[in-house]
Amino acid sequence: MGSFREVNAEQFSMRNLEELRSRSPERTIRPRDRIVIFSDLHMGDGGRTDDFVHNGDLFAEVLRSYYAEEDYHLILNGDVEDLQRFPMKSIVRRWPHVYTAFAAVARRKGLTRIVGNHDIDLLEGGPSVSPLAMSGHERWPETFTDPVLESLRLVHESGELFLFHGHQTSRWYEKHNNVIRLILRYLANPLRIGNYTVAADSRKRFRTERHVYAFATALKVAAVIGHTHRPLFESMSKSDSIQFEIERLCRKYPKSSKPGDIEERIGWLKAELLEIQAEASRRPEPASLYREHLLVPSMFNSGCVLGKRGMTCLEIEDDHMRLVYWYDAGRKQKYLQYRTRNAEVLPGTDYHRTVIKQDSLPYIFSRIQLLA
Repeated sequence: MGSFREVNAEQFSMRNLEELRSRSPERTIRPRDRIVIFSDLHMGDGGRTDDFVHNGDLFAEVLRSYYAEEDYHLILNGDVEDLQRFPMKSIVRRWPHVYTAFAAVARRKGLTRIVGNHDIDLLEGGPSVSPLAMSGHERWPETFTDPVLESLRLVHESGELFLFHGHQTSRWYEKHNNVIRLILRYLANPLRIGNYTVAADSRKRFRTERHVYAFATALKVAAVIGHTHRPLFESMSKSDSIQFEIERLCRKYPKSSKPGDIEERIGWLKAELLEIQAEASRRPEPASLYREHLLVPSMFNSGCVLGKRGMTCLEIEDDHMRLVYWYDAGRKQKYLQYRTRNAEVLPGTDYHRTVIKQDSLPYIFSRIQLLA
């Protein structure tokens, strides 16, 4: 019986994502385009159950002083406002400077909104949207006057990036989102119980990512999601990426003219990997996400804005895509190599930007075509 349900879950995910893609609008990525993708802000009312409090000021300043000034188009890939828990009025009242930052980017190169399961109320008339949830819709901020999307296909000359939040792989989120809203708003909030999302459950996170990976690989596209809060680049988690990087450096070491630099870099990576493995041992999950002999770089995740030490996003520029980490140097950083690896300081602040990983879009899509 268990295997039957699992097959059904896979079939539901594949069929639902195929239908989602078939009705998704398309936009072309031009050579000079600059795009930044954020997801999972979970903005609330500023109280104890508002997950956005920790990085709200960092996020607003980065948008206003970096991405607006550098002419990036902003894509918000779901779960921006936590409308499952809070009314829009209280969110807007608490975070006016964030909406000002949204507007600053929108005025320069535009803003695209894609819904997640926590802000699906923005999708008027869409699935899991109740009349009660739409109350006051006409007074929402002006940045929402453009159509809000379920998904988006970004078409590059080398291939397609398919952007969607990620909850669409689950029958539960697609069919019962209103039930979840009632539980969170009228039970969890009064009891001051924090959010429990798919990101907090390693098995659900694994299942979501596995379904997305299977879909993207089958269709030979690059899927870009949020939802699980875990940054992924070319289908690799942080643990996967570190192990690949250590292997690459070990191969490079014997002929290197600067072996000391490689030794230092491997030392940092080993320390980080041990920390990740120690954390995983406290909440076990599959050691590798895919168990593939040939890993297809078909899945990306921008991560979230809720990290204890910073936030992640995906940038597209000059035919390249990169995973970027922003952090506040005033906070203690667990992984110090982020401080020393080409960190860029946002002028007048303690905020730093560093590129964790990047590749060219033609190279990514060629590997998808050849390996899928």
